[in-house]
Amino acid sequence: MTRARHFLLLLMLAMTARVVCAEPVATITALVGNVAIQSASGAQRVAAVGGGIDNGDTVQTGIASEIVMIFTDRQRVYLKPGSVFRVDEFHYAANAPQEDRSLLSLVKGGLRAVDGLVAKEGKPENYRVRTPTSTIGIRGTEYSVTDCANLEPGGNADCKGDQIVVYDGQIVVINQVDRRIVRAGEGAIVVSPRLPFRVLPATRVTPVVPSAACR
Repeated sequence: MTRARHFLLLLMLAMTARVVCAEPVATITALVGNVAIQSASGAQRVAAVGGGIDNGDTVQTGIASEIVMIFTDRQRVYLKPGSVFRVDEFHYAANAPQEDRSLLSLVKGGLRAVDGLVAKEGKPENYRVRTPTSTIGIRGTEYSVTDCANLEPGGNADCKGDQIVVYDGQIVVINQVDRRIVRAGEGAIVVSPRLPFRVLPATRVTPVVPSAACR
């Protein structure tokens, strides 16, 4: 075996070992009903309390189903029934906050989140939650998002666009034409990525309220 081939073989083995030994980026701490997880490779599994969430995973909650995930930086994410949520990229290292990142996507449904150390200690641009109409950046806060355009049958017919509520701290909401800071007690309704939006009292925006089992 030539030295070059030997080097390539060792490199491939090292990369394989790294994938096999990769730690989950989050742990499921509460679960109600049926929740499915699809990996980046397309493999599917059933969610269970104590199970892990990996980079690239898509989490889907069924009817009357909920889930709570705690990320390694202590970020807490709750998904309401009928939601689809994806971990695009998550990395947390306690000794290198400038390299941390949390890039998540709410594809449909609703979530409620309390940020963790990535948002508190890392670069502000390295924390993002993408929704169908906007992007959310946060720093030290609790907030929720409801995607009203893709509600399950029987949902609130008056709910329009993405409904965002801040319970603590503040967030920045950005779409293609607007950028607003939303603080605790406020909310925003973003009906299109290409239309401006206003900051509203939180009482005028649809909140996400977990069941008792997921609080």
